[in-house]
Parts: sequence; structure tokens; C-alpha cells
Amino acid sequence: MVCPALLIVQKEVLRELSIFFLTLYLALHSSVLYIVATYSALLLSYCMKSCLFALLVLIVSPAFAQKAAVPEARLLPLLDSAGVPGVSMAVISQKGVVWAKGLGVREAGKPQPVDAQTVFSAASLSKPVFAYLVLKLVDAGKLNLDKPLYQYVPYRALEHDARGRRITARMVLTHQSGLPNWRNGQLNFIADPGQRFSYSGEGFVYLQGVVMTVMGKNLEELAQQYVFQPLGMSRSSYQWQPAFEANHASPHNRFGEVTPLTRFTEPNAAYSLQTTAADYGRFLVALLNGQGLQPATAQALFTPQVATGRTLHDTTQASTVIGWGLGVGLAQKPHAQAFWHWGDNGDFRCFAYVSRTRGQGMVYFTNSRAGLSLLAALPARVLGQSVRPVADFLQYDAYQSPPVQVSRRVLKVGPEAAAGPFLKPTAAPQLAEVDVLDIAEHLTEYQHPAQANALLALGTAAYPNSAAMVRASAYGTLKQGNYPAATAALRRYLAMQPTDATAAHLLAQLTTPDQGNVTLRVPGFADARLVTLAGSFNAWQPLYTLFRKEGSQWRCTLPLAKGRYTYRLVVDGRWQPDPSNPNTEQDSNGNTNSVLVVE
Repeated sequence: MVCPALLIVQKEVLRELSIFFLTLYLALHSSVLYIVATYSALLLSYCMKSCLFALLVLIVSPAFAQKAAVPEARLLPLLDSAGVPGVSMAVISQKGVVWAKGLGVREAGKPQPVDAQTVFSAASLSKPVFAYLVLKLVDAGKLNLDKPLYQYVPYRALEHDARGRRITARMVLTHQSGLPNWRNGQLNFIADPGQRFSYSGEGFVYLQGVVMTVMGKNLEELAQQYVFQPLGMSRSSYQWQPAFEANHASPHNRFGEVTPLTRFTEPNAAYSLQTTAADYGRFLVALLNGQGLQPATAQALFTPQVATGRTLHDTTQASTVIGWGLGVGLAQKPHAQAFWHWGDNGDFRCFAYVSRTRGQGMVYFTNSRAGLSLLAALPARVLGQSVRPVADFLQYDAYQSPPVQVSRRVLKVGPEAAAGPFLKPTAAPQLAEVDVLDIAEHLTEYQHPAQANALLALGTAAYPNSAAMVRASAYGTLKQGNYPAATAALRRYLAMQPTDATAAHLLAQLTTPDQGNVTLRVPGFADARLVTLAGSFNAWQPLYTLFRKEGSQWRCTLPLAKGRYTYRLVVDGRWQPDPSNPNTEQDSNGNTNSVLVVE
């Protein structure tokens, strides 16, 4: 398609040429001096028009297209299709930030627009910034990439495993520490240090502690000294600042609802960075140019240190394109090299991609769980280039996919209209079983049990032989307080999975209640659908010990031996102490628990 502006210029040039030849013809009947004068003037006019034409060709050519901000009309439909309230982005080149802008709103239902200075949670885009800080300390002789971190600072969390003494800074930055992304209880290895790629936030937390101990400063002080101030990142911090209150984004869940904003008070190298698109763009320019690093260090930053799997969690087959450098992901293809990273703090999601071959890149931040559904689409429209290998590696659902579209519409039009077209009993389901379960779980989590159960009913019809779907339906109806429906669903599920002890325990409470020696009665909660008991006697399971409503109170009977127990009520998914029991205590996490003594 030819640009209209180019057609106009071409017509102007042709018009001038026509005038030139006409004048030349007429001038044959005039003096030679007139001919020369006219020819010179027209030639100058033609050259000026030709130069203008050439300039416009350069402006609209792909090599220069990124220097003009992409029109909002090309981007806003993407946000709407994904259900993303707002995005802030910046495009960079080797010379600096080319442009930065915001689209949409900071919070759904409010008019304040997103702009290039709106503060977002950077999530795991925190990691490359910390990696850059570490490399500057390496260049300064403060750290050695290959010296075991244990020799700087022993790590108490790994004292039980001698392999902890082998972890180095290089292993952490390249995700070869062998540690999980995050621990569940005790911190244990999932692989030997240096064995393979395994993405880990825990490794960054360990290295952060070493860096702070070696330097005698906290992470925020070091980041300001070595990164933020030198690069002019004035609206960036690893902990929440009062200055952010006037212009910050609010997080939104997959259904477009506002969720609580976490204001991080403790700096965390793996996820707590707060920043703007303009600031992070400045950081990407520094990385692209190796600014502040020794040439050999900058080269090592972009040199593949380890092969990854075909996808983030794949350990069976190596990727032929994706690798990992010293703190950033790499996309390496013949004649095309790029570095990248993504961030996912749940309801804040973001992505950065820089082509070293082209010398250009971008970063975008969103205030939505659906933000990474735009991972492939935004760079394609803004930079005019594909990031498909990265999108295939990270495996986020694209904005056009059934899970994203159902999530975006389910509260607006209801489960039948949103999911029904993808779950027709007469055709192969287009919404995967795992996605039905995931969406239903989130609907329940955000206090939409009726919609969750309606979606599960559609899912059960589409996947009639799925034990997981029947189980979810049973638990969903139970959470809604529909004991008869839950009883029937649990019986059906146990016929498919008879060894599930938790389901059997729940069914026993529904069919033969009052089995035990201790009875608790709790007044109030007249509008509650389900009240359960979680405590030290049932491993704090929130859906295990049931109350039954009797008039104006809830009653629960359970078997307990003599002893002292702590517990909390779970009222429609919300945890709280027993209001009828004045005997309470604080646990190590700051929670107030009720105390029960059985004599």
C-alpha cells in the first residue's frame, strides 16, 4: 500500500516537470537569457521537491518508523480486546528514549489517564536492573562472578544442604542456582547448582543478601548510587515512595476488577521495583550500549551462558533460539540478536525487548493480569518486528485466545454467553479443561461463586469424564453453601476417584454430621454461604472442617484430643478469628488466631 503523502509529493514533482518542459518550449521563442533563468529556477524547484520526496521516503521507511509514536487508534483496540485498562510504553534506540507515552486509565472506572510518568510495578523486570548493579560491582572489584557466595556470606536457609556452598553469582544471574522460583516451606534444591536452567527468584534473594553485606548498604541505597541516579531514573525505586501516590497504576484481575495495591516497604531484587516506562527505557538504553560496564563485561552480559528448554519450564529439550545471559534472556537467530525479560506480579504484567541487531527496542507496563496476552502483538505494532520465539517460550495466552476472551467477558455477559460458544457439547471444546478450572477458581477467589458454578456446569457437560471437573463442581457448590448439590457431586467424584481422603472426609461431614467430642458455636454471619474451621488440628486446611447453620448461629462438631489448639474461621473464603472467643494470640506472621484448650 502506497502512503498518501508520497502520492501527493509524486504528483507535485510531475507537475513541476510539466511546467519545466512547457516553459522550455515557450522559451525557444524568447531570449537565451530568459531560458537560462527559467531553467535555473525550475531546476532548483525540482531539486527541492525531490529532496522533500526523498525525506518523506526515509520518514515512513521501516528503519525510521519507530521515531514517531504509534497512533493511539492502532493500539487502543488491542487494550480493549485484551481487557487491559492501561499501558505505558517507551521505544528506545542507541541514542536514547525515542518516545514514551501512556494509553488508557490508571484505574478502571476513574478518568485519570496513564502517561509516561505513571508508576507501575515492574515485577521481574526488577531482575535485570539488579543484574546490571551486580556487574558494575564486579567491574569495581567488589564481587567475583565465580566465587561461591558462601565464602562471602553463609546462607542460613541452605545450611541443611552442602550444595548451597557451590552457588555463585554467575549461577544466580543465569538461573542455574538449582533453587526453585519460590520456596514452599523449607528452601530445597530442585537441581544441582550449575546443572541446568531453572528460573529462580530465590537465587536473586540470596545474591541480594550477599551484595548488601559486602557493600554495607541496603539494596535501595545501592540501586540509587549505581543505577538510578547515574541513568536519570528519578521515578524508580525498589520500595514504595510517597512521591508515587500522585501518579501510579492500580492492579486489575483477569476480570477487570481493581485489586489491592501492594506498596513494597522492603526492597527485593527479584520483584519489588517500582518504575515508569520512561525510566526503564533509559535503563534499556544503558544496557544496549554497555554504558557503565567494562567492554568485556558488556559482551559477557549478552553472551549465552546456558541453554534453556523450549519453554520456561521444559527440561526435556533445549531451545535452538532462547538462551540466558548475565541477567537477561537472549533470542539468538542468524543475523538477529536480541535481549529481553518479562515481569509478572499477578495483576501487574510487563515486557521488555531490545534488538541489538537493529539497535532499537521497547518496554511496556500494564495494570492487568491480561497484560502479557499482548506480548506478541504490541512489539509487532510498535516496532514492526516479531518476538514469536520469546512468546512461544513464555507460553502466555494471546489476547485473542478463548481463556482471555472468556475472562474478559464472563462478569459482563455471564458464563453462558462468554464461555458457551467455546464449550458446545456437540463439538470439540475450544476452551481447555485446565482453563475452565482456572477461571472458575479465580471467580471463586474474587467472590463470584454463582458464576464459577455456572462455568463449571458448562465445563462438566463439555468434559463429562473429567474427575477434576466433577471435583471442582463439588467444591464450588459446597463453597456456595449448596450442601445437597455438593453431596451429590462428591459422591459422583468419589466413584471416579475413591482414594481422595479429603473428599471422603467432606462427604462424611455432609451425610453424618456431629461426629466428635468438641462443639463450637459461632453467632452471626447471617448472610454467609459457607463457614469452615482451619487450625492446627487440621493442618490449616480452609476447606476441611465444616460448620452447619442453625438459626442465628453456626455449629461445628469435631474430634479433638486433650491439648491446646489455635484456629481461625474461614467465612466465604475470608479468614478471621472467632468473634465469640476472647482467647487469642499473634502468630509469627502477624495473624490473630483464636485459642482453644481441650481438657
